[in-house]
Amino acid sequence: MKSIYIHATNLSKFGKHETSVLQLSKETAKVSLSHFDSERIDLLVFTSFTPERYTNEFHLAAKLADSLNLKSVFAIRTETASSSGASALHVAYSMLAGGMSKNALIVGTEIMSKLGREESNLVLGSVLSDTMRNFSMSMAQGAGLITKRYLHDYNYKREDLFYIAEKLHANGFNNPNAHIKKRITESDYRQSPLFSDPLGLYDISPLSDGSASLVLSTDTKSDILIRGIGHGLGEFKTVNLTTSFPSSVAAYKKAYDMANVKSKDIQIAELHDAFTTFEIIGAEDAGLFPKGHALNAVKEGVSAITGDLPINPSGGLKSRGHPIGASGLAQIVELTRFMREQNKSVGLSHSIGGLATNNFATILERI
Repeated sequence: MKSIYIHATNLSKFGKHETSVLQLSKETAKVSLSHFDSERIDLLVFTSFTPERYTNEFHLAAKLADSLNLKSVFAIRTETASSSGASALHVAYSMLAGGMSKNALIVGTEIMSKLGREESNLVLGSVLSDTMRNFSMSMAQGAGLITKRYLHDYNYKREDLFYIAEKLHANGFNNPNAHIKKRITESDYRQSPLFSDPLGLYDISPLSDGSASLVLSTDTKSDILIRGIGHGLGEFKTVNLTTSFPSSVAAYKKAYDMANVKSKDIQIAELHDAFTTFEIIGAEDAGLFPKGHALNAVKEGVSAITGDLPINPSGGLKSRGHPIGASGLAQIVELTRFMREQNKSVGLSHSIGGLATNNFATILERI
């Protein structure tokens, strides 16, 4: 198997941008290309959840390649809902591993701010199963039901979720690119409005604009390489909302097996936390903590940025922001940064598509 290295990572400011998906993608990608010879790029993988709805933009992979003056590249787009950024990375990795390309530019971007919350919720809810939609279920309502089940099954109270939100907001406060830069108190959390009981304002990621980019290479080394990847697909047939996502478990297992590592080898992680509970479910599905114990680990500071196993030191989707198509790639950019800053050797990223129906796990190694 060829070694595939990460280069030229870049992240835009997350928040609100008065621009188009194409323009923001171009600005982000140009920074990456300033650190890697654009003439060597032979593959462009672009990803965005639904620019057709958010900004009325189409055929963006080819348009982006043209705007960057990339000649004769294979330009394609991936889309797997909120795991789109991760899917773009995995597609590029597979093409490089198969020898079809040597140097790939990957760009993930979403502009969500041009639609209001109500309309955007309908767009996001479109990825749910027909059964869920027939029950008029939104993404947040599904997550709320899962959270209720988790709290009940493991004897927690809603107030315990504060500790996750507090950690994520504290981490995001120190992230220069974060959408939400606000520390919260227990009083803030208790007094915040509920959106989908028991999930409130500080449990749900914001609607964000943002972009991420990086380069993968087989012929130029760096200090970060992709050690393993894994994917899992969930079912749309039921509304069986449990406290474990089989698609995540499958993705983690494939990534661990490919990387030849165990969960105990993971030293730092960026896990999908569009809802606070999803961080702890993701950590337990990954085997980082026993079932029902990840929330206590948060309360005890184990997963804090200075803890034994930092999880979402960037602030995660909750605080850094969640521009749907960019988030999975932004996790890799942030994981790379923190592995270098904290001198960590093995890092894990996890991205959820839909309500856990198209999930990805990625293991990085710092050499």
